Amino acid sequence: MLLKMTFSIFVNFALVAQIFTAVSAVDVDAGFDVFFKTNMEEMENVPISFDKPIPSWLKGTLVRNGLGRFEVGHRNFTHSFDAFGKLSSWIFPGNGSAFFTTKFLQSDFYKESVAKNDIASYLMFESVVPKFNEVQKLEALARGIDNMNVNVYKFTDQSSGNISQYVVLNDFWKIYQIEPSSLTTIKPVTASVPNGKHSGGFAFLSFLSSAHPLPESGTLNHFTFLSSVSLIPGIKSKISLVRIKSTTEREVVADWDVDKVPYMHSFSATENYVIIFAAPFYINVGKIIRTAEPFKSLDWFENEDTTIYVIHIKSGHVQKLSIPNVFSMHHINAFERNDSKIVVDVSAYTSPAFVKNLEVAILRDAQKRNNFDAHAMVKRYVIDLVNEHATMETFETNESTGVACADKLDLPTINEQYRYKEYCFVYGVVLKWDNVRLSRIAIVKKDLCGQNRDRMWFVPNHYPMESWFVPFPSHLSKDEDDGYLLVPVLDGIKKTTYLAFIDAKTMKTTHRAYLPTAVPFGLHGRFFPELVDVPNKTKFNRVTKRKIRYSLFNKT
Repeated sequence: MLLKMTFSIFVNFALVAQIFTAVSAVDVDAGFDVFFKTNMEEMENVPISFDKPIPSWLKGTLVRNGLGRFEVGHRNFTHSFDAFGKLSSWIFPGNGSAFFTTKFLQSDFYKESVAKNDIASYLMFESVVPKFNEVQKLEALARGIDNMNVNVYKFTDQSSGNISQYVVLNDFWKIYQIEPSSLTTIKPVTASVPNGKHSGGFAFLSFLSSAHPLPESGTLNHFTFLSSVSLIPGIKSKISLVRIKSTTEREVVADWDVDKVPYMHSFSATENYVIIFAAPFYINVGKIIRTAEPFKSLDWFENEDTTIYVIHIKSGHVQKLSIPNVFSMHHINAFERNDSKIVVDVSAYTSPAFVKNLEVAILRDAQKRNNFDAHAMVKRYVIDLVNEHATMETFETNESTGVACADKLDLPTINEQYRYKEYCFVYGVVLKWDNVRLSRIAIVKKDLCGQNRDRMWFVPNHYPMESWFVPFPSHLSKDEDDGYLLVPVLDGIKKTTYLAFIDAKTMKTTHRAYLPTAVPFGLHGRFFPELVDVPNKTKFNRVTKRKIRYSLFNKT
């Protein structure tokens, strides 16, 4: 009896040891480094297969922009935001098939760097290693920013028969036009800077804008802003609200003087207003000239208030309010209430410190990347223009939903049918959702209406990017959250990427299709329902073809 008990205990201990060893053998960050590694593979119109049939009503193209190459020759970028832009697209013709394309943006910066096998001297977010010499720094200042690796949009040229123009953007005035079906780079476009009432010609350095233009309600136009830094003592800098009528045609809606120019990434709009949050994160022109590194040339004043500018779209009237210090990269949505107040929702941070922590060396080092606070917080600002006052609200997390991190999202997405309307749901990415490891990435759904409908999608060793909400067709949809979230996910075990369809109501995966390659970390993108054409030819090299064949027949 004693022998039998001893044997039983030994077997149980052995089983526990085996389980522990198996768990330990799985790297909790498996494949995460692929997010921030160069992938030189390019391909066009490669058929991909989903594990379940996709609905025939799904027509259009998801186009995403992001990071692709982190070094050339002996030089590498120090910050992830500077990696050369690489586009990816998923075409859905509407017959149940799907096709994948990925290509580098053929910017002047990229082409020159490849030709000389060295990172060319252009201005960038941070720096390179080895650093540029003084002559190269001056050359970079003269050339400016040319790497459009952040977002994708469609503008409409109304003067030429409403022709669609697809562009890629960064936080700068210059953009690149692309052919969206093949992801071919067409040309760079730098629109003329429109003159406002405070125009100053060569007195200003006008180059900072937004990677997140917003549609003007009821029109084919978009809004953006332009920051103009004064180069002459005694002349103030300015910010302009600009209406985009095409890639080249712009007009000033309003402009106003500022003592210092803040760095801003996005903004909000409603049917009648544009709302800009200007945090005290100011451009230091002297530092830019000395270092040729824009991010190092930004000064943060933690004890200063954030300024809100509210611009009436039709009159151009600018109203200015102050709120306690807050920094936001991404606005979520805004709308006008029946009580004449404006509601603005943002993903807010206490400071821009987290941006510095997105350096490549930190992201590639598990200990370093796990040590910084990566969390935003969803905040609502209710703006009372009559009393010139704004109040801030936060959203409680109901523990009964089991999703304690839903209010910590960034890279927000909404059902675009609710843009500028009262709405309930925002979807976003939460890094380090367990407060331990940055690589624990979740896609969350936050219920802003307080009805305990927070949800979370998480798979260990699977690393999702920003989602895009595609609504179900009207005959299948009755609720705001009736739709799919289209999410590229890096499978860390397989070290390749798949596109997931996540049911926005349940936050469960319904379909997925593996790609024949890995997609490095993506920033932003959009779904264009009008794009359903598939290019006639499939173009890929012999090595890529081999990998495609392996991927398509080895999906498990």
